[in-house]
Amino acid sequence: MNKDFKYGFWIWSNKLNPVLSMLSHLADYQLSAEERDLIKEELATTNDEKGVWSHYVLKCQQYEIELSLAYDGEEGADMVHLKLLTSAELKEKLESLNLFQSLFKELVE
Repeated sequence: MNKDFKYGFWIWSNKLNPVLSMLSHLADYQLSAEERDLIKEELATTNDEKGVWSHYVLKCQQYEIELSLAYDGEEGADMVHLKLLTSAELKEKLESLNLFQSLFKELVE
């Protein structure tokens, strides 16, 4: 699996579950409720400005998305910084996801 594309964006923390759902759909990965809980639990101790990140991999046969997540140092638990490492084939879809999620105050799962 080629991971030659880095991309990052910010989300409001109330969008975490829907954004994780969309990312797992892009990777053709079934993200379980237990995995979501683990991601949220590990996210609780993060701070992007201090370099404290949580990491998770969505791995499927075709694509792999390495996620790094951290709360914003200034905004605290309101904002989440996402960094992704994946295939350049997903570039347009990730850019579209970022644009889409930024247009709405909340996203429904």
